[in-house]
Amino acid sequence: VPNAVPGVLQAQIGDIVTWGNATTETHQPWPTQGNTPTGGPASPADPVLFFSDPIAPNESSNPQFVVPDALTTPPSTLKAGSVLYYCCKNHPTSSTERGQIVIF
Repeated sequence: VPNAVPGVLQAQIGDIVTWGNATTETHQPWPTQGNTPTGGPASPADPVLFFSDPIAPNESSNPQFVVPDALTTPPSTLKAGSVLYYCCKNHPTSSTERGQIVIF
């Protein structure tokens, strides 16, 4: 995305999101506890926020993540301005392995 802020993706409900892994380690985007910017990996994660299986080095995410219109835990509707925070499940303390999907 041209002129994008690192770690911030703007998306609409129904958009398909994928991640690419250009490193030598396996990574897995995972929702954070309480959907907070500094939270650790949620356990259990809201099933509608299953972003991806583990992503091997030099591979892309699978399955693709479709931005939902609502969360089930706790029940809430997503709308413009809603934010979905995630971290790497394998490296949750890394400040560089965090991101957010901002609904517009």
